[in-house]
Amino acid sequence: CANTEERDEKRIMEDNTNEPKTAKFNVGGKEFETSYSLIAKQEGSMLARLVSETWLKNLSKPIFIDRSYDIFAFVLEYLRHGCVVL
Repeated sequence: CANTEERDEKRIMEDNTNEPKTAKFNVGGKEFETSYSLIAKQEGSMLARLVSETWLKNLSKPIFIDRSYDIFAFVLEYLRHGCVVL
């Protein structure tokens, strides 16, 4: 399982340009874009699985999540900083 995750991360991170690869989400109708490396650090999480090669076939199309975008913004902040200030 770890080998698959590593292979997925390499596939998405490989790029001929120096631009970082991003993961795109459509959460409750609002689009979010964050670095793939931020999501990939959360090994075994549902977000990491959603951006893996197994689930994601088209990197340019946002992944739809039927949840509140307000809450998802806090999730991303937590992943970035390890805490959320409310």
